[in-house]
Amino acid sequence: MERKAPEIFFIDDGSGDAIVFLHGFLENHEIWDKFTDKLSSKYRIISMDLPGHGRSSVLSDNQSMELIAAEVKTILEILGIHKCLLIGHSMGGYAAIEFASKFSRLLKGLILLHSHVEADSDEDKINRDRTIEIVQKDHLNFISQFIVQLFAASNVEKYKKEIEYLKRIAMNTSRQGVIASLQGMRDRNDHLDTLVKLRIPVLLIAGDQDSRIPIDKVKKQAQAAPKVRLEILEGTGHMGFIEAEGDCFKLIRDFAEVIFKKSKPH
Repeated sequence: MERKAPEIFFIDDGSGDAIVFLHGFLENHEIWDKFTDKLSSKYRIISMDLPGHGRSSVLSDNQSMELIAAEVKTILEILGIHKCLLIGHSMGGYAAIEFASKFSRLLKGLILLHSHVEADSDEDKINRDRTIEIVQKDHLNFISQFIVQLFAASNVEKYKKEIEYLKRIAMNTSRQGVIASLQGMRDRNDHLDTLVKLRIPVLLIAGDQDSRIPIDKVKKQAQAAPKVRLEILEGTGHMGFIEAEGDCFKLIRDFAEVIFKKSKPH
């Protein structure tokens, strides 16, 4: 089933315990298709286009993680979902941890895929502003260059077809949508303390060759939160759901089975 609520496009498929997927920067809900097709036979799957991406509207000049989290909550309310497993890739992970900081009562578990929980450093913010300047001049060329860099260098040729597909998806993101998202990521809150204090199961999935989210940063954050589980995908860049599809799917499936099994009466 496809719906728009009112400016955010999302798909609601399957039945049972709910799993909500949030895609990353310059992506849309389609990146999860292979996973959601398999999972929808057992779970209720909600995948959405984040503001300014896919078929969703740009909602603000600065699409903050708070704004995205609020939209996710609205969709859950519309669908009558009171608990879910929330999964976020990259920017979707930034929105997911923001959601967890405000609405943890709605979560059974949290998976951050190629993401992390700290705010941008001063240097990172400067780089975001530089990127915004580049996008203002030629956002299509920026998109073309950016997508390739998401993959481990050793995987670029292997996943040439997938890279071209991701470029086509990303090219549909307007200049306004790209800039609004960059500003939202630049200004996001720091949630290391949130991660440490969360009382729900949390899984971090990282790539050992991720040029966007350094593995050492993710390891450090996982070590600060002893209850958090970290899984590292070897030979993988920023796109584990493609570069290590089988392993990544298994981690998500097994995590879902554990947290939902625990929630059911014996």
